[in-house]
Amino acid sequence: MTSLFQPLLVAAIVVAAAPAVAAEAAPVALRVQHELSVLGNDGVKRDVAFSENVYRGSDAVWIEREIPAAVQHKHHAGEQADKGHKHLDTATAARWIARQPDGKLLVRLVSDEKRRTFEVGQGDYGNVGFDGSWPAAMHLLDPALLKTMQPTGPVRNGVQFYSAQRGDDRLTVQWDVAGQYPRLVQSRSIDGTQSKTTRVSRVALPASAPWERARKYTQGEYSDLLD
Repeated sequence: MTSLFQPLLVAAIVVAAAPAVAAEAAPVALRVQHELSVLGNDGVKRDVAFSENVYRGSDAVWIEREIPAAVQHKHHAGEQADKGHKHLDTATAARWIARQPDGKLLVRLVSDEKRRTFEVGQGDYGNVGFDGSWPAAMHLLDPALLKTMQPTGPVRNGVQFYSAQRGDDRLTVQWDVAGQYPRLVQSRSIDGTQSKTTRVSRVALPASAPWERARKYTQGEYSDLLD
């Protein structure tokens, strides 16, 4: 999925080594809300918003677009329109990113409607909204970015505040120290024409990891979707 929001959390510049985190981190379920506002040269203000549900384990991350109830029937109808695989909506398909024992990444799109998974090669990562960074996928924002930012005050209520200037943008991050993810990422242009905000909240864990159901699905390749 390539969108206006792909660089928001991953806009992180990969630099110095990230702070050490536990290799066997406890599973975490998160709801991630993205908002973008852009004032164009034509004087028209454009606002975009969407949410994702994220589940992470120690060696895998599942990212799935949240489809509001008002349009779910239309979304599912589109998925069911073709019994084949060519009409999979790659913008909303769940992304299953797993780190293999050798450190290599296995990236798949998942269709519950079709009960199929589609492996995505490295050359196609950008087409599905993945920048290839495991730390950014695991933590929503590469912790290495924090090394380039200025901490603001001490940790308060488990959160460390950071800020930085990135060209014409002012970037702020509220980092959950224990959970190792950002509770808030906000970028605003100096001229006020563009702002990006991502809010992250912890939600109840599902009964089992979402990829467990996908293990039983028929396997395919991303290239199948391009036929």
